[in-house]
Amino acid sequence: MLRQVSHGPVTRIHMARTAFGRPLFTVNAYLVADVLVDTGCPATARELLEWCRRQSIRLVVNTHHHEDHSGANALLNRELGLPIQAPARSVPILAEFDHIPLYRRVVWGRPTPFTPGRLPDLVEAGPYRFECIAFPGHSEDLVCLWEPTEGWLFAGDLFIRERVRYLRADEDACGVIASLRRALELQPRVLFCAHAGMVVDACAAIERKIAYWERIADRARALQAEGHPEREITRRLLGPEGWMTTVSLGEFSKGNLIRSLLRSGR
Repeated sequence: MLRQVSHGPVTRIHMARTAFGRPLFTVNAYLVADVLVDTGCPATARELLEWCRRQSIRLVVNTHHHEDHSGANALLNRELGLPIQAPARSVPILAEFDHIPLYRRVVWGRPTPFTPGRLPDLVEAGPYRFECIAFPGHSEDLVCLWEPTEGWLFAGDLFIRERVRYLRADEDACGVIASLRRALELQPRVLFCAHAGMVVDACAAIERKIAYWERIADRARALQAEGHPEREITRRLLGPEGWMTTVSLGEFSKGNLIRSLLRSGR
């Protein structure tokens, strides 16, 4: 599935692998002038390729290495000759991206290894000038694109949504909160998120996400001080684990969020 949505000079490309006509999980890429930010998942790579044939694209950049952000890299480069750039820490991962867990292959597809160029500190897209700023936490290589004149922050997976209850085992909730606070210092007007889409009143949305996780962290620490184990704390604060925890063998779970938030308070 692929459809486009216009937000003034920014085009959002909304993509998902479908099952029985329903999307599994969705992800967004963005076209700004002649620069494509992220390439979606491997399962929609062919659809994105055909869409890109009808556009005037000079450059493709990745915000980080995850397969739902880099899935069409190899195809776009091979078929259209488009240069691909990624954060320095992403480059060696993308070059050897030959294995991901089964549940991620089902949701997103199998990525093709590809060696991109290194993303510079500044990217020009028509009249816009983007500063490429590291915001680790969701992943160590996450970089967001900041356009100070417009107040745009192309945030990759920095935000995702306000009330995130699941976390991957390799994510750092404390690092995400710290990066969100740094993003607030920029005072973004609009946040372009890979999953939430276009988020207006960006600062208020970021503040609500930070507050939500901090409330959970405070309550989790209080319950831990009373002697409750992490599994009980998770159930009390976030409810029982869902089907994604089962199919991911615990790599993606509510317990990971509680565990990471508790670590941040030590």
